[in-house]
Amino acid sequence: MMFYVLNIVYLYLMVALEIYSWLFFFYILVSWFPFNESQPFFGFLIRFLRALCEPVYNFVMRFLPPLRIGMLDFSPMYVFLLIALLRVILSRLMILVLR
Repeated sequence: MMFYVLNIVYLYLMVALEIYSWLFFFYILVSWFPFNESQPFFGFLIRFLRALCEPVYNFVMRFLPPLRIGMLDFSPMYVFLLIALLRVILSRLMILVLR
């Protein structure tokens, strides 16, 4: 029974990390284009993505230096690397629990 619960928690966490990585990807794409926030749909979408992604991005950027090459900012890659690291840690923990 405990294995079943841990397996469900593991799967939900992995799906949540996958969804968050896609939301963060769309946040990066939206930040490249000038959208008017007063539009009904796009304004809600932009505010929603900012509310979800900016706290994590700002937290990561507080500890790491900006990664800019010319006009391109590669700093969001830090968040993707953090998500990948969390996935690896969760997988390793699940392997340890299965032993």
